[in-house]
Amino acid sequence: MARLLLGVDGGATKTRALLADLAGRVVGAGTAGSSNYQSVGLERAVTAIVEAIRAAFADARLMPGEDEVAAACFGLAGVDRPDDRERLSGRLERERLGRRMVIVNDSELVLAAGCSDGWGVAVISGTGSICFGRAPDGRTTRAGGWGYILGDEGSGFDIAVQALRLATRTADGRANAPGLLRAALTFWELDAPEQLIGLIYQREAGAPGSVARFATRVLELAEAGDPDARQVLERAADDLALHVATVAWRLGLERPPVAFGGGVLRASALLRQAVYERAGVPLGPAAVVDDPALGALAIARRLAEAPG
Repeated sequence: MARLLLGVDGGATKTRALLADLAGRVVGAGTAGSSNYQSVGLERAVTAIVEAIRAAFADARLMPGEDEVAAACFGLAGVDRPDDRERLSGRLERERLGRRMVIVNDSELVLAAGCSDGWGVAVISGTGSICFGRAPDGRTTRAGGWGYILGDEGSGFDIAVQALRLATRTADGRANAPGLLRAALTFWELDAPEQLIGLIYQREAGAPGSVARFATRVLELAEAGDPDARQVLERAADDLALHVATVAWRLGLERPPVAFGGGVLRASALLRQAVYERAGVPLGPAAVVDDPALGALAIARRLAEAPG
C-alpha cells in the first residue's frame, strides 16, 4: 500500500529529500549534492536526487520499494521550461520514485511553504535568484532565473562578484573599499590581491556555487556597518525588489504575501527588509522559508489527494 509522501528540494548547492506519512508528518530526511541539471548534467542530477531519497528512507528506517510512495514532488533549480521537465520526468520515471510525480521549479516550493493560502510571491536568492508568483485564480508568472551569465541579479554569486570587483579596484587604486579587499583575502586565505586571479579562474574555486559563498561574508560586513558592503547589499535589494514588483504587477496582485527563500535571503534580515521596503508596491505579510522541502511535501500531498 502506498503510504508515503516524498518531497525533494534540489538546488545548485545541495539536494534535500523529505519522507512523510499521508498526513504530512515528516518521518525521514536525507541530503546529497547539487541536482541542478543545467550545471551538473542530467545523470549527476538524478544521482544526487536518488542519493538524497535513499538517505531519507534510511533515516526513516524504511526500504525503498517495500514502502511505496503515493506522490512525489521534485522542486528543482534549473527546471524552467517544458522541455526541462520532459527530460527530467522521463529520467526520473525510470527510477520508479512514486506512483504520482510532479516536477516544478524550486521557487514554487518556497511559495508553497511560505504562503499558506497558496498564492503570493516567492523571491529566492541563493547561488542564483528567481521570483515566482501565483494569483488566487491559479495564474502564475516568474521573473529572473536566467543564470549567472544572463541574470541572477541579487543572488549570492552576484553579490560576491560585485564585492570582488570593488576589492580588485581597490587593489588598483581605482576604488576605496578596504574592508571588502581585506575580507576577500581573509575569506580565501590569500596573501596578496593578485592571488585572486588564480583562485577565481580555477574550475572548482571559480564555480558559481563556490564564489557565491563569499556573499555571506559581504552581508555580515554590511550589517556591521561597512559602507561599501552596504552599497553592494542595497544594489542587490533593488534588483530583488524589482523582481517582486514585476511579478506582483504582471499578476495584478494586491498586497500579496511574500515568501523569502534561499540561503542569502535567509541569512540577512537587513537584505530582506530592504527588498520588502524597496518593492514600490504594497505587500502583505512576509515569511522566511527555512526548509523549502516542506513545500515539496505540501505539493505532493495535494497531488496524492487529487482525484484520479
